[in-house]
Amino acid sequence: MRALDAVRDGRSDTVVATTSLPRFPANEHNTTEVVDRITARIYATAETLRSVHDAVDAEDPTTADILLTQIDGLEKLAWLVKSENRRV
Repeated sequence: MRALDAVRDGRSDTVVATTSLPRFPANEHNTTEVVDRITARIYATAETLRSVHDAVDAEDPTTADILLTQIDGLEKLAWLVKSENRRV
């Protein structure tokens, strides 16, 4: 971000106000439901990265490669997390 002269506001209240992810409900929840919610949010994050990839690639292919690496890592993480609910 610095190399592109961009400054992001990473304060928690700013992140909460601008996130596209649904609010995680308060209080206790069953484990299966929580695993599903976390998995959905990881996939949603990967999808957001995918949605900007082509535009980023047109401007900065190196950064686009970093996005692909992040997408790959998020999709692997989602697979691992959702495997907690796997039924045999």
